[in-house]
Amino acid sequence: MVDDRYVDIDGISTRYVAEGNGPPVLLIHGLGEFLEVWSRNIAPLGEYLSVYAVDLPGHGLSGKPLTSYTLVFASEFIVHFMQALGIEHASLVGHSLGAVVCLNLAINFREKVNRLVLVDAAGLSKKVPLSYRLTALPVLGHILLGPRLLVNKVTIRMGLKVKRHFYNPDIVDEAWIDAAYRYLKGPKRNDAIVNIMRSSIKPGQMYPGASIVDKLHLVKVPTLVVHGAQDRVIPFRYAQLVCELIPDARCKVIDECGHCPQIEKAAQFNNLVAAFLRESESAEKKLSEDKRQYNQCKRTEIQIGTQYKA
Repeated sequence: MVDDRYVDIDGISTRYVAEGNGPPVLLIHGLGEFLEVWSRNIAPLGEYLSVYAVDLPGHGLSGKPLTSYTLVFASEFIVHFMQALGIEHASLVGHSLGAVVCLNLAINFREKVNRLVLVDAAGLSKKVPLSYRLTALPVLGHILLGPRLLVNKVTIRMGLKVKRHFYNPDIVDEAWIDAAYRYLKGPKRNDAIVNIMRSSIKPGQMYPGASIVDKLHLVKVPTLVVHGAQDRVIPFRYAQLVCELIPDARCKVIDECGHCPQIEKAAQFNNLVAAFLRESESAEKKLSEDKRQYNQCKRTEIQIGTQYKA
């Protein structure tokens, strides 16, 4: 993968990578993840697009400030990230809770979003999982996340099987394990995750993304919903719900795949996403050609009119 870069966004040291040359696309990871979840996608998509993958605040190697990590905060952070890099608008690819951030951006910052790709979108249920509610509790949250002393590459690989994110956990390579180790051993990681949970999950309230369900009809950009057929984290019915409520949405289910199709079925995922995002490129080229031909016709009419008057 290409070298890390850092940029200051609202006082937060923000790690990202950039590769390729073409229409811009942002890759937005989910809760407790890091930009290496896109390690198998950045270079292939970069053959056609300008690809940006970012560690969200509180994640990866980006800064972990003591702040309120709300959906609004995450969305505004992405807007400011785009502004800092001179990106006027882009397509967005979001995984898990990152998909909810993408949806919020498409609804509230419409001028910034070209197309959406929602990958095993999480957080659309009104019921908050028990494990999340417990992690948001004082003291208990840190206990459940576990002490950093117990983090090593063996326990990380064991955790892949226990947490059920993959249909075939053995597909995860050592480079990803190394990245996870570097992130999980970070001194502020547990504090940040607990803070994120407390910011987003309040007693008696819905998941932050649940309120978005009633606004999905406001998403006006073409949307591709990708879902692993064997995802045991997010049931497929939520992908169906999104496709039913977004006016211009299509759904692609990937077989023998769990919660992370961008990792587990990277080649198929890359082909689907590249084809979908390049549709907009073809449409823009056609529009540009139509405008060129129209302007040419107008110039011809003016020339003919001038000759006729003469």
